[in-house]
Amino acid sequence: MQTTMNLSHCFRVLFAVAAAHVLSNCAGTTPQAKFLQPMPEAARIARGDKVSTRVTSTDPGMLASDQQRLGEKIAGKIKAVAASRAGAARTYEVEVAISRYDKGSAFARAMLAGLGQIHIDGVATVYQQPGKHKIAQFEQNKTFAWGGIYGASVTMDTIEDTYAKGIAEAVCQGK
Repeated sequence: MQTTMNLSHCFRVLFAVAAAHVLSNCAGTTPQAKFLQPMPEAARIARGDKVSTRVTSTDPGMLASDQQRLGEKIAGKIKAVAASRAGAARTYEVEVAISRYDKGSAFARAMLAGLGQIHIDGVATVYQQPGKHKIAQFEQNKTFAWGGIYGASVTMDTIEDTYAKGIAEAVCQGK
């Protein structure tokens, strides 16, 4: 009786851990920035500031069109997330260097969770202009690993949206 109860408890704990891992890899979960150089609160990007974005990649799987599209998404998310601030507009440049860009396989994700994963890994650096003064730098990674119909229906476009939102929250809110 005691052994059965302990085994049942172990299965519940393992299920809870697995569920937490799977939910953290949900397509809509915004990735958190790991700051290498924290963004000063006074320097956070606000509505009205002028922001240019540039995405580069060392991953041969990321085409120039992918870089341009992700840069445009990041700029759009920054505009959407930025809060109002009094004072003169400032000028920033956000450079994102993508080190891993893997679209995965929808078929593999449909067959089994964890297969055919989608990944975007990179380092973002925020510069204040003029003079290109580095004011913040952070790593951000996004992985999607769900399986089944949901896993097969999620595309790189969806993951790029959440990745861009994570960048925007980091530069505007310091998250």
